[in-house]
Amino acid sequence: MDAWLFENPLPLATICGAVAVVAAWRALSGGGRIPAAAAAIAVLCGATGILAARLVVTPGEEAKAVAEELVRLAEEAEPLRALDLFAPNAVLNYQRRENQGLPIATIRRALGTLNGVHAIESNRVTRLRFATLDARTGEVELSCTTVTMRSGSAIPTSWVLRVRRMGEGESARWLIDRITFESMFGKPPPMNLW
Repeated sequence: MDAWLFENPLPLATICGAVAVVAAWRALSGGGRIPAAAAAIAVLCGATGILAARLVVTPGEEAKAVAEELVRLAEEAEPLRALDLFAPNAVLNYQRRENQGLPIATIRRALGTLNGVHAIESNRVTRLRFATLDARTGEVELSCTTVTMRSGSAIPTSWVLRVRRMGEGESARWLIDRITFESMFGKPPPMNLW
């Protein structure tokens, strides 16, 4: 339901709009009150869906916001602030989500290179897809083309970030608990990259 209503209300609104147009046309061509009521109900349903999508923030949308913040902080060479977006037990996977994860210390070392040899000179996000996995988990597929001080040329990479709501109430935060480095130049990345 999250994906089809809250994260992307366009299909529902389009269907409701089409039903409203057909019903209104029938009402105007002498169909009476029933088609007119159907048109009004379809417009109301479509508008309600769009309003609900604007009011409800899904776990997928929360994950997208965290991923965008991570990209921004990486571009600005802010490794400590970027590290704050990760859960204390976060892991780094190479190639596939199911592979053995490396501990948070590996992520810390990798982020530490952002204001050194891997400082980003330019970056372009080429893909950003998000999805809700459950009520406390969202996932983002992210691809970038990045030029670093060390590389001198554009390097295309693909990542998957799993973001979970940690804690309860006012202290709850959305944090990355797994980041998967899927590919570099369309191939599996070397595990000793950092």
